[in-house]
Parts: sequence; C-alpha cells; structure tokens
Amino acid sequence: MNRILYESRCRCNEEISITKKRNSSTRSEGKPLQYPNPNEITFKTFKIKYDKKLSSIAKLTLNSFQNKYIYYAIDDILYLFQSNLTERDNLLAILYSPVLSLQNNFSINFFDIWIHEIYINEVSKVNKFLKNDSSNFEQFSYITIKFLYKTRVPVKKVDSLW
Repeated sequence: MNRILYESRCRCNEEISITKKRNSSTRSEGKPLQYPNPNEITFKTFKIKYDKKLSSIAKLTLNSFQNKYIYYAIDDILYLFQSNLTERDNLLAILYSPVLSLQNNFSINFFDIWIHEIYINEVSKVNKFLKNDSSNFEQFSYITIKFLYKTRVPVKKVDSLW
C-alpha cells in the first residue's frame, strides 16, 4: 500500500523539464536600461563650481553616481534628500544644468545619458589680510562630471499628403 502511494506521489520526479535561457532579441537582455556599448557613445565633461559646503551625505551620494544612468541618479537625490530641500535642489541643479546643455546643444535624448565619472575637489580660499583663523576660510567645491551619451540619427519628418 505504501509503495503504491509512493509511486503516485513521486511521478513528478520522472518528468524532468529542461529550461533553456531564451535568446534575447533585444540588447537590454531584461535589464531596464543597459550601459551603452563603447562604439556608440560620446563623452562630455563638465566642471561645476559649487560655492557652498557639501555635506558628507551629499558627497557620498555624488560619488555613488559613477557609471549610473542619469534618471536613477535624479531618483536617488529625490529620495535621499526629502528632509533637506535646499541641498536637494542644489544637487538637482548640479545635474540638470549639464543635462540641459547636452539636450540643447547636441539634441541628446534624456534617456540616452549616463554619468561615467564624478570627482569632487574641495578648495579652501584663505583671506590673507585677516588672522589665520578657520572661520576666515571660504570653502567651495569643484564638481567634475563626465557624461556618456548616445548619439542617434535624427528621424526624418514625414511630409503630409496635402
């Protein structure tokens, strides 16, 4: 009796299905946004002077943008800086101004832009005429962002029939 129950219960072990990974016809292979191929990308570097002092969270967030899609970087800023609105707006301005420059000057689509590298260089400017106090330092940062973008052939507008 137990043998009959065992045989009927274990029939699923006899039917072994082999699953193969299907060949993907799209380049993204299931990823929402794939990093572009080296032969179809162009680089553009922007150097931005930021007059205020960056917080440590802002520095870590900006450094995490290496090899990241621009949409995800903006999403990270919006999520991480919900409580500090002024710093959120300043960081968004740091990203938006080069992106707008790429869109206006080179007709680059917003969805074809990646951040390749980002560097933060903090500079302290000392006032020589006042005492050597730490309160006399003007601190500002140079933020260097290297963008990758894909260039596409513009779509020709179809002439109307009438």
